[in-house]
Amino acid sequence: MKIHSYILLLALGVLAARCGDDETVEFGGRLPGSEDGGYESHWYYSYEAARLIDAESLGMSASENFVPYTVAHSGDTVFIANTGSDGNSLLLFDDNKGKLLRTVKSWTIGNKTEAFGSQIEAIIPSGDRLYVAERQSLIHVFHLPDMAYVTCIGNGTWSGPVFQAQALAVKDSLIFARDKNGMISIYRESDVTKENYRNVNRYRRAGNNGSPGNNGFAAHCMLPDTAGHILLTDYEGRKIRVLDPSLVSGDMADGASIDVDSLSMSLDFKPKTLAFGDGRMYVTGDNDVVNIYDGRRKERVKKLKTVKGYEFLQPARIYSQNDTVFWVSDMHGGSRTLVKMIVHKGEIRE
Repeated sequence: MKIHSYILLLALGVLAARCGDDETVEFGGRLPGSEDGGYESHWYYSYEAARLIDAESLGMSASENFVPYTVAHSGDTVFIANTGSDGNSLLLFDDNKGKLLRTVKSWTIGNKTEAFGSQIEAIIPSGDRLYVAERQSLIHVFHLPDMAYVTCIGNGTWSGPVFQAQALAVKDSLIFARDKNGMISIYRESDVTKENYRNVNRYRRAGNNGSPGNNGFAAHCMLPDTAGHILLTDYEGRKIRVLDPSLVSGDMADGASIDVDSLSMSLDFKPKTLAFGDGRMYVTGDNDVVNIYDGRRKERVKKLKTVKGYEFLQPARIYSQNDTVFWVSDMHGGSRTLVKMIVHKGEIRE
């Protein structure tokens, strides 16, 4: 055995002993070298719970009052959908200072006071707007950073322009919403004005491409990628759909497909949400782990159950703040914790 191969095995053994089940080693490929003609690169990853947000850390009286769901961020502010027993609300948490900034439950528009009447399914920051979809067929629009209420898409009825939107994405000045029946409602940002309050019509609606309905309201996710597509989790269909926003046009037929079937990804579990980071894809699902895929090969390299400082019980949603920082909502009744997970990456050369 070559001495550097032995060193590699020894190093991997040390890593395994130190990191335990939360460590992943991946082959990085063969790279050119200056003297020996090249070397093989192996990446190793470890995972750490850098912050745990729960009822106690937020100063809430009981765990039932904090049930974290979908998450997003803008700057140092983390937006957390809370579905606790005291009603649905949007929490604004300062990650830099480690404290709760404010809780949004209601707002005033005109001479009326309104509030979240159902569970928040999606939160999407886009420019100076924050889109917040709730299960009651409404998409609320707030102004950033002051959180002034702007307007609303949908009228709260299934037959209206929003049909229980369960995931959102904003791309090319268009808003894409995954309807309960798997179809994709599309709205123009330019139509989302105060004057069009609860009267924003669909611009176009794409077909569901055979995607089953989501009657059980499992978590869903829409996420733009670097290739210009939008990835969409298909829970009941056990796959990740790939949408092409460039197929949307003014003369697009109602119910036309914008799916790129050749790029869809079949899975052996039901996916809920996904996030990108450093050429990898992190997916939550019904198997109660964080599934990690090599982005190039689309092969799963890890089922992450334990990280340093935390063990996941029921990770429902994952959100990427950047390549190395992720937020994971653990929805188990005995946990109910929002975990800030840090991914550490190193290299071993053979």
